[in-house]
Amino acid sequence: MKTMLSITEVRNAIYLDFEGEGKKADGLVPKPHMAGLFRPNPAGKGGQYACVFFKKEWKPAFNGCSAAVACSSFDNFFAEILQELETRDCKLLYWTMHEAVILEKYLDHKLYSKLIPRLYNLHPIAKKYANKKRLFGNQDTASKHPLEDFFSVMHAKRNPYPPFPLGAAEACRRIDTACSKHRKWSHFSDKQKDYVNDLVAYNTGDCRSTWLIAKRLGNAYAKF
Repeated sequence: MKTMLSITEVRNAIYLDFEGEGKKADGLVPKPHMAGLFRPNPAGKGGQYACVFFKKEWKPAFNGCSAAVACSSFDNFFAEILQELETRDCKLLYWTMHEAVILEKYLDHKLYSKLIPRLYNLHPIAKKYANKKRLFGNQDTASKHPLEDFFSVMHAKRNPYPPFPLGAAEACRRIDTACSKHRKWSHFSDKQKDYVNDLVAYNTGDCRSTWLIAKRLGNAYAKF
């Protein structure tokens, strides 16, 4: 059974969340369009968020997005992340196994092998904790609840991050279309700019939610 990281490890971790088109009807999981990364501050609940776009066609969106730090190939970007993880001796933490599946499928094999010891899936320990505390009620289990629900029950006093009715997959498709038609951010319509900004805001919320859930779990398990 997976054990919870210490609160020090939780605070030192880098938080990862991918966005893309999702699984296809034939079962194929495409390479993500972007990734968000969150690095907690040394103290408090805040931290620094940044994102990377993996499609070179998204260069106009990259130029217009204040949170974007790179428009990079998948392997090159995670080679840099691996170097940071090794230098800082910390974990790459994510909400479910989806991120690990993507990394295994699309990263260079040698690079992925080096990354494996640094990976940490928060979902199993979060489900165990939620079920033990009956956070979803006596008749409900944690398995079918998404990240947003976990955040709501673990941080009831905090405002939830805004929903994204359009959905990340559709936003990615619409940004693809915008980037195919316009080479410059200034040529995007206001609506097309909103697709980019709303996608990044949604990803930011997922990264920050995962961090705050991990922080709560790290503190809780330290008391056991």
